[in-house]
Amino acid sequence: MMMTDTDTVVIADKGMIRPVEIKGARIGHGTSRRPDSLAWAEIEIYKLFDGGYMTHRMGMSLTYHTQDTKCVTRDGDQRGDVATVDDLPDEAEPCMRCRPAPPDYLGDSEPIRYEFPRHTFDNCATPEEVEERLTVIHHRDHGRSVRYSKPVRDALREAARIDPAFRR
Repeated sequence: MMMTDTDTVVIADKGMIRPVEIKGARIGHGTSRRPDSLAWAEIEIYKLFDGGYMTHRMGMSLTYHTQDTKCVTRDGDQRGDVATVDDLPDEAEPCMRCRPAPPDYLGDSEPIRYEFPRHTFDNCATPEEVEERLTVIHHRDHGRSVRYSKPVRDALREAARIDPAFRR
């Protein structure tokens, strides 16, 4: 794989504090997206110019909620972040539980809560560390388990086709 210094990816969206710049090339990608699903995961693996790798995990959703939603995360926080109809992608869908108004009926500045993409980045020194970061799940009780989801399997397979260091 040949990389040049023009292979720089900048990842930014409203849900992020600041953009993340990755100097390298994407060597792996996997997704759990299905046409009938409003939420999915995306996995990307980058080989960095200066050595090592970067993983980028994204939790994606097309769901939005009422501003004072009763829909909560497992931590008890309200789902989504404050947004307006202008923040919604064209495919956004109202939550079936809290039932906010359809996009066409929302006022321009009417607050809602949208589940913006959630990003996680990990710098990894080796392919083994990439695999560990993508497969080891840390539980609240401090236990651990290993899970190879479809997006992770697909991203690792693609990385192995492109980068010989992933073949073992």
